[in-house]
Amino acid sequence: RVRAPVASSVSSSSAPAPAPAPTSHQRRQMCGLVAAIDDVWTSPPSSGSSSDWHGSIPILSDESVLERTSNVLYHRGPDGTCTSRGTVGSYGQRWSMGHTRLAIVDPSNRNADMPFNLKFGEKTIHLAANGEIYNHNAIYEKLVSEEGWAHDRFSGSDCEVIAHAYAKYGGPVAASKLDGMFAFVIFEEDGTDGKVKAFAARDPVGIKPLY
Repeated sequence: RVRAPVASSVSSSSAPAPAPAPTSHQRRQMCGLVAAIDDVWTSPPSSGSSSDWHGSIPILSDESVLERTSNVLYHRGPDGTCTSRGTVGSYGQRWSMGHTRLAIVDPSNRNADMPFNLKFGEKTIHLAANGEIYNHNAIYEKLVSEEGWAHDRFSGSDCEVIAHAYAKYGGPVAASKLDGMFAFVIFEEDGTDGKVKAFAARDPVGIKPLY
């Protein structure tokens, strides 16, 4: 099997939490995420440059805006803040993700920090998630034993398995297999044709918020 490599054309930054988090009775701690992407559903106009037709959107064009926006969620996940941004698809759509981590599963492994930017063959998956996936080991073991999945896990993170399941099954099926409380956003690029997909989901009960 091959280890899922980190996507190469991604700008990422990470930093330890800058200050103590408020007490639990003041604010509820959980991972926080922010995600934005250009329009991936329509093609650019036939005239003009495909690189600037989306216009100026600060969180997509300015890394400092992405970092400040992510830091607003610091109280949610005090164990580290990371951001990633880049372009995807045939028309170079911009995307940005920020994540503040509350480390529960594989807490000391910095490879478990999100956003994840992973390649599975021709698919590149960008993932930011919040929650706990109780059956993550069972999902991955089934991928390997029954589906012939050839990609090793990059970390011990339960949320990383969301990316593996998405790459194999697609968004709706992958989400249906998750047992737990979760909210996540995925941006996918297919290297064979340059198509881009954006997918978001939360647990059926809505324990984890997604706005």
